[in-house]
Amino acid sequence: MKKTSKILLGVFAISLLISMMNVNYGLAVDVNIPSDTHEASLQANTRTTYCFRERTRLTINCSTDLDFKIDCEAQQIGVKYFEIEISADADLQMNMICKEEEAELGLIKGNAYTARNRYRYQYQEGFCIKLQANGTITQAKLKIQATEQNRLSTWAYYDEAKAEWVSVTTVEEEGYLVAMTDHFSTWTLLLPEINYLPFIIAGIAIFAGVIGAIAIVYYIKKR
Repeated sequence: MKKTSKILLGVFAISLLISMMNVNYGLAVDVNIPSDTHEASLQANTRTTYCFRERTRLTINCSTDLDFKIDCEAQQIGVKYFEIEISADADLQMNMICKEEEAELGLIKGNAYTARNRYRYQYQEGFCIKLQANGTITQAKLKIQATEQNRLSTWAYYDEAKAEWVSVTTVEEEGYLVAMTDHFSTWTLLLPEINYLPFIIAGIAIFAGVIGAIAIVYYIKKR
């Protein structure tokens, strides 16, 4: 009887160990990519980080099975930490292209970009990502590590119909700049330029008002 109990206990312990080994705890798996291209398949809800040339880190997590191809100019982009979380109703096929610049779309690092609303932005991030999918996404979360240089930047996508960049609501969460979207496109981060002209005009107007008030008081007293 004791021998049977020991056998049953051993079988239970082995089964428990096997089940624990197969549990997905949601921890990220790191994959080192020594080149600029990579093709792979991800099972649903498997968060995986792909580190290109030990520089650019791209983390992907999808609610469905995902087949994808990545082209990443890691040498030019440098050290960046980007994450994308995708929600979809069916399995997806995705292409991801990461570049430092997109000159045809007006993105040249260090240059300014003027939108149709006349707002001006600086392109300083050196990270532009083009996302395409053979399927429909319900939602995606874009995240890039916040730094002192990009903290005031906003995520923006390229509107092909209007041929312009469109900024979207961007928040900082746990050290990342985060934006939500329901479509894939070409995305980047733009830094809004501060327009000092209104402040200068307001300052001049206030100064002129003060001088005028002093002149009026002085004139009244002289009378």
